[in-house]
Order: sequence, then C-alpha cells, then structure tokens
Amino acid sequence: MAANKANPLQKPSAGASKKTGGAVKFGLALGSGAARGWIHVGVLQALDDLGIKPDVMAGCSAGALVGGASLLGILDEFKQWARSLSPVSALGAFSFQMARGGLINPENAFKAFRDNDRPIEDLPIPFGAVATDLGTGQEVWLTEGSTLDAARASSAIPMLIHAAPWSDKDGAHWLVDGALTNPVPVNLARELGATHVLAIDVNPISRTIERFKPSPSHEVVAIDDEAPAKLPDNIPAPVAKLIADTQRFIDRQRNMALQRLHAKPHFFETALATMDIVQAQMGEARAQYQKPDLRLLPDVKGLTPMSFDKHEEMTREGYDLIMNNQDKIIQLIEGKAPANKTLAE
Repeated sequence: MAANKANPLQKPSAGASKKTGGAVKFGLALGSGAARGWIHVGVLQALDDLGIKPDVMAGCSAGALVGGASLLGILDEFKQWARSLSPVSALGAFSFQMARGGLINPENAFKAFRDNDRPIEDLPIPFGAVATDLGTGQEVWLTEGSTLDAARASSAIPMLIHAAPWSDKDGAHWLVDGALTNPVPVNLARELGATHVLAIDVNPISRTIERFKPSPSHEVVAIDDEAPAKLPDNIPAPVAKLIADTQRFIDRQRNMALQRLHAKPHFFETALATMDIVQAQMGEARAQYQKPDLRLLPDVKGLTPMSFDKHEEMTREGYDLIMNNQDKIIQLIEGKAPANKTLAE
C-alpha cells in the first residue's frame, strides 16, 4: 500500500487550481463517524439523482469506506451486507481476538469484497483516504494501491479494530483511524486537484456519555421498593413478614448494585465516547484553518456513532441534506458560491 505522509498543519495546496487549468473541479470530502457513515450513502444517492458527479473524492474512516465502495461500484452490495448483520451473524463476519491494539479483526469482512477491489490509480476519479500513523501520530494520505486496504486502514478504530500494517521505504508502520488527525480531509481533496470542496461532517456534535452530565438538581432520588409478591392467605403472618422483608432486602441490594454499576464509565462506552469527542473537536478545529468552500452538517440528534440499526434514517438524513442545499451546491460547482460557508440542518 503506497501512501504520502502529510503535515497535519498543511494548508490547502496552492497549486490545485493550476492543475486544472483554471477550471472548476468539484471535490467531495466525506468525514468519519462510524454508523453515521450511512449519512454519506444518502449524500451520494442525492448527488447522483441530481446528476452531480464529483471530480475528486477524499474520505476518512466511514467516509473512506462509503466513498471507496461507491467508486468500486459495490455500494449496493456493501449496503446489503451491512444491513444483514445481526449480533449472531456478525460473529462470522468478524474475528474477535485481542491483537494489534484492538479486539476485532475485520479481514473476514473485507475478503468478501476482494474480487471487486482495484488500485486507487484505476478508479474513475482521483480518490484518497486518510489514516493515522500509530508510531508518529501523523496523518497519512493513502492515494495509491488497494482501495479496500486504504479504506480498512482509515477505519481502524483504536482499541476496537486491529491496526492495519503498512510498509514504505522507511520500514513497517501501523495505521489506525484517520479520525484521530483529520476527520474531514478537505486538504487531501484539494491536494488531489479539487478547486471547490464540499465537506460532509457527520460529527457536528460529540456524543458524550450523557448519564455523567452534572445534574441541575441536587435532590436525593429515592430507590422505590417493589411491591412484595402476593402470598397465599394460609401462610402465618410472621412467616409472611419474613418473606416480604427478605424480598425487599434482595430488591434493594439489586437496585443498589445496578446504581453502582451505572455510576462508573464502562470500557467500550468510554472508548467510543472518546473517539466521538476527538472527531467532533478535531473536525471543528480543522474546519477553521483548512476551510471547505461549503460545509454541510446533518442533524444527528438521536443518531449515535453506534446506531447501526438506523441505517434507513441516516440515509434519508444524508439525502435530505443534499436536496435541501442543492442550489448552494450547484452554485459551488459553477464557482459562484461564497467560500467557507457552514450550513447545519
């Protein structure tokens, strides 16, 4: 897998417009977001319905997966496979093992699409995925070699998905999720030749662990005792009282144990919340100094990065996001849109 190491503070390429001879080249930057990546599916469907074809595409994590699948011509197969997954069938699609800094080996899932893989250089338009070098902390641009390998490296969520191996003239490296360094790769789209970039940021807000938000009230919340089970009338009163008291004691201990369990962050929710916070904060920061010409923010309230069961809702959100802003997108393609505009649903 070939790649380019990028300076994380790199400005948009000054030579991008020169590469196109002054003509407008429409670039699409698809951001990271785990399950929210389904929004990108709706985005691409809407652009296709409008007859709008990107000249350049750059993706990070879920954006790299959806963008890569679309350019390989297997987006429909990818969607069908993802929708078919249940907790049981997922065990066959993924291998669970503690290795390479994660719990899940995604190779079995990617094998199903290997026959459709192509080098990035052979895709119909310039494409690139962004990943993060675990050894240096720098973002890495994957613009050559296997499209699937690039998407797989870009989406290797730390602590969950195995890191992806990568070699170059400097030796062996391990790549993880590009969301750690560049969640919405506008600069990569420009480097690939785009003069006007539409960015789809599906992490406009970070999904924190809401149950740990400070309460506006300091009132003590009592734990209600459950009503004791109905006992036969022929049981003597002292025995009935003993049974009721025992049941009440057990119920209270169980409720207290549940309260203690929920009083502390769990491993997986902490890992996912951390990634979500990093992506939202990093995406907002980078949007300030590597500004896209148009940045669209979908409404993701209630759509968490783990809401894989809400693919239809997310696809519709992405579709509507484009349709509701089609005039601005057309102006952008025609080179008439005001630069650096952010629009939220």
